Amino acid sequence: MTATALITGSGGLPLIDALPVTDRSLKTPYGPAAGPVRAGNLGAGRLIGLPRHGEPRGLAPHAVNYRANLWLLKQMGAERVAATYTVGSIDPGLVPGDLVLPHQVIDYTWGRAHTFDESGGRHVDFTEPFDAGLRLAAAEAAERIGLRPALGGVYGCTQGPRLETAAEIDRLERDGCTLVGMTAMPEVGLARELGLPVLGVCIVVNPAAGRGPDPTRIDLAALEKDRAAGLAGAGRLIAALLGLESG
Repeated sequence: MTATALITGSGGLPLIDALPVTDRSLKTPYGPAAGPVRAGNLGAGRLIGLPRHGEPRGLAPHAVNYRANLWLLKQMGAERVAATYTVGSIDPGLVPGDLVLPHQVIDYTWGRAHTFDESGGRHVDFTEPFDAGLRLAAAEAAERIGLRPALGGVYGCTQGPRLETAAEIDRLERDGCTLVGMTAMPEVGLARELGLPVLGVCIVVNPAAGRGPDPTRIDLAALEKDRAAGLAGAGRLIAALLGLESG
């Protein structure tokens, strides 16, 4: 029975909302993890759900205790991680409502706790931050239920909580980023330190700054609408990956 940790971002998923809340303490050696944590057996596996920003949402991207979250999930028996991220699109071929399974990340954050080993004596290979096998399995599961996520993308992780300037997005594009978000790092790096393979499921909710129909502003009302639609697709994809939906 494989235990999958599902980390959700802005907006929950019915898949984990229906699971019972665990009575496990959220205290860790790295401070409190976000909660509530829900866990239960689903199909042939076990699912552990954790809301990255807390529930109700109370933590900005730079204030999330990523170390505590990942440590707790590992202690609860997680063997792999699926994480949802709401993102803006830099690649004009990606539009609101699209799902993307990224393969790379570029980190622009600062001041976040990026390692469990403060001595600096341990270095992990991070050449491929997202797990290729999980990405392929998710793409195949999505195809079975009629979804067509983009296979591959470069996630530029910014500090937040403000959105980016148009000039910053231009810089990210020059660096090779196709998506922009605020929470993939240090989350994915910490998971690597713990030996947890990660599947990223990005939900495109808006064109990045300077890239939309009105290049002088981002339509926040449309962003919320597209977030809801994208979350539904992400939930179906993850359910299919877990063998809970077959089309």
